[in-house]
Amino acid sequence: MFWRAPPGHAGMRRAPAPVPAPPPVGMLEIVAFGAGDMGFNIIWGLMLSYLAYFYTEICLFPVQMVGFMLMAARAASLVTDPAVGLWIDRRPAGRQALPLLRAGIAPFMVLVVLTFVPLPRGWSMLARGIGASIGYMGLCVAYGVVNTAYGVMTSLITAAPDMRLRLATSRMVGATLGGLAISIVTLPAVDWLGHGSRQVGFALFMAGVACVVGGLLWLSARFCHERVQAHAGEKPVRAPVRALVGMLAANRGWRRLTGAMLLTMLGSTFLFGALVYDVRYVMGAKDYMAGWLLGMISLMVLAGCCVSLPLAIRWGTARVMRGGTVAAGAVLLVAYGLPAGPGATGGLLALFGLCVGICNPVCFTLLAHCLDHGGAGAGGLRTVGLAWALNSTASKMAFDIGGSLLAGLLAACGLAGGSSVQSAHAQAGIHAGFLLVPAVLYLLAGGVVLRGLGVQKPAAAVSGTASPPPA
Repeated sequence: MFWRAPPGHAGMRRAPAPVPAPPPVGMLEIVAFGAGDMGFNIIWGLMLSYLAYFYTEICLFPVQMVGFMLMAARAASLVTDPAVGLWIDRRPAGRQALPLLRAGIAPFMVLVVLTFVPLPRGWSMLARGIGASIGYMGLCVAYGVVNTAYGVMTSLITAAPDMRLRLATSRMVGATLGGLAISIVTLPAVDWLGHGSRQVGFALFMAGVACVVGGLLWLSARFCHERVQAHAGEKPVRAPVRALVGMLAANRGWRRLTGAMLLTMLGSTFLFGALVYDVRYVMGAKDYMAGWLLGMISLMVLAGCCVSLPLAIRWGTARVMRGGTVAAGAVLLVAYGLPAGPGATGGLLALFGLCVGICNPVCFTLLAHCLDHGGAGAGGLRTVGLAWALNSTASKMAFDIGGSLLAGLLAACGLAGGSSVQSAHAQAGIHAGFLLVPAVLYLLAGGVVLRGLGVQKPAAAVSGTASPPPA
């Protein structure tokens, strides 16, 4: 008589329990998704507005070295971001982006702290520069991993256009609140924590920031779900990278949106990177004024996000995107033509923030729509990971290219780091980098790159979104 294994043991394997279907998208998930971009924008705002200032005024690095550091760090992201996108595309449906988001939070928090810790003054300038470059490069890689996974979730949480617009609006509201908070509290908190030493203050402040950002990202990783079957019954993407890039290049809407985002990010990098210098050396105000101007811009961006939804319903996402981008550039051009001062310049910067806030939610909604309906030749959702990764890479490349170009402009104009007074030539260069260059880039993005962007049918797509999104 042969021995027979009892049911449930090694002789008879039970089928794995089915994975329960995620619940419908609710208010908690929408808010949690917005919390994630709040965390990312806290770090992005710090890098955009205070990284160059930290390196030149706190670490006392020459501006030429800072420009090289920014460019060298981005070289790592040129490989990391597309690799992350391909990895996501080749993951099974339902487990494409969330595992990577959850695994990357802790390393990201550590590198946030290390990037803003000044190295000992006893080290040589070269050694400190290399150490700072390695830390910033690590932060760029970690940011690319978790941010790419988060961005892909815009396409994976739901395929419903109305809910995507709600998610994009929540995301932009969260991002704006993060930028507002960091613009108001950064320098006062640094001085308070450091008791007059900004070196110590930055280190302590960034430790607290890392904990807050980690908690916000955990909310997205915990409460968001993947519902869209990205492969639609097909196997995960195994096509050569060249073929996938060719598919995306043929997607006209994705190509135009990515190009416009690159130009506007380049312009924003000039504007926010030169803001502290312009306030201090051109307007003649305390550097705290830069924080208040950033806060005012963030408030107006928040207001713009709130009115973006009804405008998209009335005029269409593509038309709102084009008009808002052109208006933002026109406002900056007017500001450059007027005498510099906190009053006039600040008021026009508020209008600029309103225009940017109107554009932000519709931009991400349009991007997800292009990936859904770009056609088989454009890759569609089959290349959703690579599509979002390359879009993110373009934006971050614009950030570091802009930072390097701004550093080169300031160096060419004779900016003296650590000095309380700058020459007239240096002030002219600062003011042009602050307003004129961003104005031209925004006008190019809205008036040229987005000119042929197809019009999405707004009323049918977002008719269920008449109520305001969660703030």
